[in-house]
Amino acid sequence: MRRSVFLIVCMIVFALPNAITQELNCRLQINSRQIAGTDNTIYENFKKSVETFMNSTQWSNLQLKNNEKIECSMVFVFKAREGDTHTCEMQIQSQRPVYGTTLTTSLLNMKEDLEFEYAENKVLTFNESLIDDNLTATLAFWAYVIIGLDFDSFSKYGGTVFFQKAQEIANMAQGSLGELWAGQEDKNHWGWINALTDENQPAMRTLSYNYHRNGLDEMHKDPEKGRLQITQSLSELKAAKQVKPRSPLLANFLDTKADELINIYSKATVQEKQNVYNLLTEIYPASGNRLQGIKSRQQ
Repeated sequence: MRRSVFLIVCMIVFALPNAITQELNCRLQINSRQIAGTDNTIYENFKKSVETFMNSTQWSNLQLKNNEKIECSMVFVFKAREGDTHTCEMQIQSQRPVYGTTLTTSLLNMKEDLEFEYAENKVLTFNESLIDDNLTATLAFWAYVIIGLDFDSFSKYGGTVFFQKAQEIANMAQGSLGELWAGQEDKNHWGWINALTDENQPAMRTLSYNYHRNGLDEMHKDPEKGRLQITQSLSELKAAKQVKPRSPLLANFLDTKADELINIYSKATVQEKQNVYNLLTEIYPASGNRLQGIKSRQQ
């Protein structure tokens, strides 16, 4: 299993100077159709700058092979521009491979509104001791979250060191970089990293490991055993909702897994499908129609 060695020695490897390879393979899409009368060159340069920033920055000293890099994508929909100030909607997605197959599984799917300063041909750089730019702070924050979510899915709490890095950024950005960083909010950067680092909210991180490593990665060998592990992991959703009903991790799980769960349970028994549907609709009562395929899908 890729990265298994590094998951065990993650904290040690962070101190090694010679084991350096970039971790991300991030692809960008830009939509600037709402900005009239603007030379698209600035958006083309922005795309190159962000891709270079995400893919060339050394987010850790972990050594990964090219085929082990974490696949992710970002979409920027620009809505307004005033000088060098840009307002956009940003969508971020990430996925990881399913062991023993050619399939991938989604780990992150989120959107947020973002305002930042960007001048044409600006080179984006990240200084973890000086967080004073909303664009690079946001990109670095999500880079660490993406890596942390990936490592959590391979090793129980394997992403902790990366979430701590994201938390450091959030702490430094509070009070200076706007509402995305404001404390005591559920859906902004503070809400995300609080959910990922709060010791009283471990359920979703435990679920991720059991769902992916013990469940999904085992289905190529024994589909029924793997599906049973997934079913058991879903019980963590109840604990997560009891502690934090508005946790962004709950919403992210539904957004990333709804369609996948329909496929997973397509060969399950009628009773198993009903039990899973009942559990999920208890957690997500407004998404009954979206989850209906779990009961009805046959393969």
